[in-house]
Amino acid sequence: MRIIFPLVLIFILLSEGCFMASAADTGIGSYTDYTNNVTNYCQLQANIPNKANLWNGWESDSLIKLKQVSYADITKQDIGDKAYIGYLSSIKSDPNRINSINLLSASPNFLDKASYVYAETMNTIYACAVLNAKIKIIKNILENIPTNQSNIKLEMQKQLSIARSRIDPLFCRNISDGTNETSIKKQLLDNTMYQYCTYRYYLYYLESASKNNMNTYFAGKKGDTTTPPQLATTDSAATYLQLQGNRITQEIAHVKEIFPQALVAYTEFERTYGSHIILTFIFQDYVDLRDTIKNLLNPIGQVIYKASNAQSPGK
Repeated sequence: MRIIFPLVLIFILLSEGCFMASAADTGIGSYTDYTNNVTNYCQLQANIPNKANLWNGWESDSLIKLKQVSYADITKQDIGDKAYIGYLSSIKSDPNRINSINLLSASPNFLDKASYVYAETMNTIYACAVLNAKIKIIKNILENIPTNQSNIKLEMQKQLSIARSRIDPLFCRNISDGTNETSIKKQLLDNTMYQYCTYRYYLYYLESASKNNMNTYFAGKKGDTTTPPQLATTDSAATYLQLQGNRITQEIAHVKEIFPQALVAYTEFERTYGSHIILTFIFQDYVDLRDTIKNLLNPIGQVIYKASNAQSPGK
């Protein structure tokens, strides 16, 4: 817990600084601005001068092998939907959700689809992190704690095999066999920070498009460039624009709030999982000791009982 809070604090300060600086320097109005900001402020490549490359090179410890899908350009919905569907299929999420959103959610539904892709990506990253952490922790215990006489050693080896088998080689990277360090919080922070940064800039892009490119943003699925009915009158347009703007603002606030909470929850898992295993060993030793004492004392008790009966009057 003492380690993760400083990391989260650094994340909050740096991320807000990056978002504010990039908005001032390059703008967030067009899709090109969004992709440029991802390159300049989220990827933090080594060849970009004057940038604090805190996350540079994080891809070597990426928990997902697949390249992150780019969030959709509002002028190219069909291309964006195909990319979403292919990506969701690759990480074993439900690709049909994109078509369901198109059928059931009124336009504009860019936010609905992007938020689903972001949530599924984060879920996959955390699932891969948990599996990698379990493997590291169990291996460390089996290698450093004498377990030859413990009845649960085989069970722990079984759990280790299960965790390894659940790391899908198609998309989930196994980083558990590298360093002896059992914690992978730094790798997790790098991975999730990149996803968060990318998504935040996309939300800013949607927010700008909803105000400055209204006919395209509020058009139907087929890209009808006529004025949408929601914008036909001044009153209805003002109400509808405020509603859509509030949805994006609420999503920005939501992901900012959830990000550190998820990291803290994961940190608690890492901190307590090893203790849970150790307590399992202790409990098993207690059960074994209890059974051994019971087996030793039962014959003695029977002898005493029979001797007492033999000495009783009338026997």
